[in-house]
This record gives sequence, structure tokens and C-alpha cells, in this order.
Amino acid sequence: MFLLKTAPSISVKRRTVFTLLGLQLLGTLMELSSLVVLLPVFQYIESNGDVAALVGESDLWRVLEFGHGHIGLSISLASLLSLSFSLLLLRQCFVFVRLRYMAWTKQTVIATLRATAFRTYLRTGSAYQDREEVGTIVSDLTVDMQRAVDHFFGHISFVGLIIVSITYFFSLLVLSVGLTALACCVFAFAFFLLRGQTAKAERNGREVVDSNQRMSVFLVERLKQARLVRLAGIEEAESARMDVLSMRQRDKLYRVFALLANIEIIMEPIIIGVSYIFLFTSVIVLGWSIEEIGLFLILVLRLLPVMKELARTWQSIRSTGGAFTTVTNRVHEMSDLSEPDKGTQPFRSLQSGLRFENVSFAYPSRNAERALVNLNLVIPAHKMTALVGPSGAGKSTLIDMIPRLRTPDKGAIFVDETPLDDIVLKELRAGIAYAPQSPQIFNMTLGEHIALGKEGASEEEIRWAAEIAGAWSFIERMPEGLDSIAGEGGNKLSGGQRQRLDLARALVRQAPLLLLDEPTSNLDADSEALFRDALARIMRETDTTVVIIAHRLSTVTMSDQIVVMQEGKVEATGSHADLANAKGWYTGAFAKQSIGSAAELSAAEI
Repeated sequence: MFLLKTAPSISVKRRTVFTLLGLQLLGTLMELSSLVVLLPVFQYIESNGDVAALVGESDLWRVLEFGHGHIGLSISLASLLSLSFSLLLLRQCFVFVRLRYMAWTKQTVIATLRATAFRTYLRTGSAYQDREEVGTIVSDLTVDMQRAVDHFFGHISFVGLIIVSITYFFSLLVLSVGLTALACCVFAFAFFLLRGQTAKAERNGREVVDSNQRMSVFLVERLKQARLVRLAGIEEAESARMDVLSMRQRDKLYRVFALLANIEIIMEPIIIGVSYIFLFTSVIVLGWSIEEIGLFLILVLRLLPVMKELARTWQSIRSTGGAFTTVTNRVHEMSDLSEPDKGTQPFRSLQSGLRFENVSFAYPSRNAERALVNLNLVIPAHKMTALVGPSGAGKSTLIDMIPRLRTPDKGAIFVDETPLDDIVLKELRAGIAYAPQSPQIFNMTLGEHIALGKEGASEEEIRWAAEIAGAWSFIERMPEGLDSIAGEGGNKLSGGQRQRLDLARALVRQAPLLLLDEPTSNLDADSEALFRDALARIMRETDTTVVIIAHRLSTVTMSDQIVVMQEGKVEATGSHADLANAKGWYTGAFAKQSIGSAAELSAAEI
């Protein structure tokens, strides 16, 4: 791979770079050749078509005579003009191919880098994903990704323009060393005048990145919480904040484009003024012929857009440098923080269970407050274990330890008798099914969502999972069955239906271990009863080990083992009967919830 020094994360093949530069050089040579042929055209007109005399005076004419004779043509004004035009058309062909190839390559790099960055983000550790704002990630992988790739390809375009400039300057040098030196001085002076503009472009480019990120963070948060904004009656306030962010973003982008516009103002008068100096000097001092003056002016004027584009490209490179730095740093940081996987052992099934030995863990983002403290616990295989306790007791942290979303600061976890870290991470997670507290339903068909749990799942497997999860009863009543669209976030389904649908997604994998994080916290009494029935059927008809977190204790009364956690430690372990009769947190919590449920039932009957 060819890698520019300024582009540590964006690369293209060496062959691609050379092809782009080669096409630009060939196009320039064809254009230059078409212009050089204009000199013989002027000479032909001035000599009234005396080809013999012209051939005797010039090597160029001898080459033209040989070429015409080789293809059986005589030199004429029409043939000379046709030659010039043909060379110009050939130049356009090279330009066309280069532009198409550049566009394809650029879009391929963007698509590849964006997909790679997304994949890398998914592989980062939970600590990184916890602290990074989603809106910032979205900005970096969309708007700023485009600008970062523009920055990278700007270097290639800049080198190509330098090649074009050198080619034209060499042609001018052949005609006049003195005037070419003067042209170089004038162009250098023009670029010197733009130096301050370029520094401002770099600073404004960094400000554009910051405004893009702020805008994306705001949009992602507010779009996700549009219901809250409406119910809180703060539409006007949030719209006003959006106005401020939009205007700020407009101002930053305007400054970048305004600086690019300055190039037009500064460069063009200078180049045209130099051309007039050339005209005066060539006539008064050098005594050039009209055809030499015409060719020199054509070459100089052709350099004008090249010089302007060179300055504009350099300024664009500087203005997109902030986006490039942000994106490449983001990709590198995510790559460096990818989840480690030193495991070598396979994971096929759970025989005896899971064992936690003196496990401790603290979140760096929470002032090192320990979520788990010297925790010891055994989760038996093929049983249902419930984790209960007050909020902040460490239940979710403990569940996150099992698929290695988080790693203990101290202690060890064993799967049967194998250390958890020794198991290949991909195989470990393939053997674990997970259903969160709030189902994350994608905007796809119900069947497609269930099939997310297992690549290539058959319709029979999907239906089996839906039946076990208790979801088939409502799916079959829908007009299109499994082909019904769930809607964004599952908004076409009720809370209970979303929960059972997501449970089916977890079950279709038929993994040996099922993790459920507060699956009934958002369900009404009827939906909770259906969910309990689904759990009972899972335990009855499968060989799955279930670990469930629950705040509503009525969900877990049938569990084989209930683990009471407080302040990151295990307070008590036992069955529902054991814990209900003991004096502890579980006894009081169950009694309070039972009274609350009875009161709700009485109110409903009234």
C-alpha cells in the first residue's frame, strides 16, 4: 500500500497514485502539444502557405512534414488545425478518465474507511463506548470523514498540479529564460500574499470540525428524545438552540469558503498584469514575432487557472487538515482500544456453571467507586439464577463480566474450570444470548429481527424461537405475520410485544447461556405473566442456563437460585422460599412489592 506521510489512516495503492498522476501528465502533454501546434498555424498563415521555406527553417516543421508524409497527407491549414484539435480531444479523454478514476477511488476509500471505522468502534471496549458521545462519532464518520478524505486526495491533486506547472514553465523556458524567471517571481509573490489566508484556513478548519461535532451531538440527543421535548413543552427553547448551532456552523463554513474566494481576487489581477508586462517586453525589448507572442501569452494565460487551482488546493488542504487529524486520531484511538482477546479455548456448552472468585471492579468514570467488591458466587449450569437487590448493587456490572464486556480489576471468573479470559472471545459471545431491559428493535420485519440472533436462521428456527418466547401468538395475528414491519425502535408494537420479540431474537441462537437484564421492568401485569410463562417454557423445553436481573421480584420467584446483592457484594443466596422466610433485604422488598401489587389490583377492580 502507498501511504502518504500525512495520512496514517487513509491509504491507496501505489499503482493508483501513479495512475492518477500519469493521467494528469499525459493530459497536460496533449494540451501543451495542441498549443505548440498553433505556432506552425500562425507561421503557415504568415508565410502564405510556403511549406518548403518553413521546413527549411525549423525542426518542428520537419517533424510535421515527416508525420504528414507518413500518413499520406500534405500540410495544409486544415491539417494543422485538425492536428491541434485532435490533440486537444485526446487531452480531454485523459482528463475524463482521470476525473472518473479519481471519483471512484475517493468514494471507495470513503466507503472502506467508514465501514472499517464502524467495525472498529464495535470492537472497542465498553469504557470507550461509555465515555464517547454518539453524536461526535456520527460527525466523525460522516461529514468529517468526507473532508478528511478530501484532505488526503488534495495532496495527490496538489502534486499533479505541480507536475502541470513544471511542464508549462519548462515550455516557457524554451521560449524565454528571462520572462520565465519573471513569471516565477510574480507567481511566488502571489503565493506569498496568500500565506496569511492559508493560516486562517487551517484555524477555521479546526473550528468547522468542532461546530460539526456540536451539531451532531445536539441532533442525535434531541431526535432520540423528541417525545420528552414535546411533553416538557420546550420545543421553542430547543429550536432556538438549534438556530444558534446552525448559524454558528454556517459562519464557520462561510469563513472557509470566503478564504477560498480570496484566491480569485488576489491571483487573477496579478497574472493578467504579468501578461501585459510580457506583451510589452516581448514587443519593445525582445522583438518577438506575433506568433511567438501569441503562443507565449496562451501558455501564460493557461497557467492562470493552474496557479489558481494550485493555491485553492493548498488552501483546501489546510482547511480540511482539522477534519483529517480528528478522523485519523479517532480511528487510531478506537483501534488501540479494541477489546483484547488472548483466548485459545473453545466454548461449546456449560457443564457445571460459572464461578466468580474475589471479583472486584471500579468504573474509572465514577471516581473509581467500586461496583463489585471481592464478590464470590457460583451460578449452576442448566438452572435459572436471579440477581436481585437495590439499584447500584452491581447486578448489571456482574452480568457484563460474563461476556467480557468488562474485565475484573481483581479476581477471576471461571466457565466450568476454564478461566474466562482463556476462552476465544468470539466463541464465548456466540455461546451467550442476551436480552436487555429496553429492547432495541431495528426498523425491519419481525422475522428479520428474530434472525439477528443467528446468522442464516431458517423459518422453522425463527418460528420455534417465537413460540418459546411467547411471541408467536401476536405475530400470527398480524396481517403479514413475520413479514410485518416492527417500525423504528419497534414503535408498531406494544411494550410486552417488543420484549417477547427480543427474547425470541435471543433464543433463536439456542446458546447454552441466556442473560436477561430486567426484562419485565417496563411491562404491565398481564405482559409480565406472559413473560414468566415464556421463561418457564424455556427452562422446561431447553437445556439453557438463565441468569436474570429483576427488580420486580414476582418475575423470579420460580428461579432455582436467587442471589441478593448489595453494595457490590453477595448478601444472601437461596430459593424464593428460603429468602422470603429469612430476615433480610429480600423479605422486606418482596413484602412491599406484594402490598403494592395488591393495591394496584384493588384500584383496577374499583
